[in-house]
Amino acid sequence: MKTSEVAARMGCTQRAVRNRLHRGSIPVRWTFVERTIHVNRAQFLAWLEGGDGRAEKA
Repeated sequence: MKTSEVAARMGCTQRAVRNRLHRGSIPVRWTFVERTIHVNRAQFLAWLEGGDGRAEKA
C-alpha cells in the first residue's frame, strides 16, 4: 500500500508517514517500488488496529 493510503488512514501527511517509517515509529516492513515507498498492508492494518495511529500523529 502506498504512503498516500497510509496517510489517509492515519489522518496525517505523506511526509509525516515517510519520516515515521524511516524513524521506525511505524513498525512495519516497507520497500521501494519504482521510487515509491510501499508499506506491508497486513502489518500496517494490524498495527493500526492495535493502537490508534491518530493518537501519536507526527
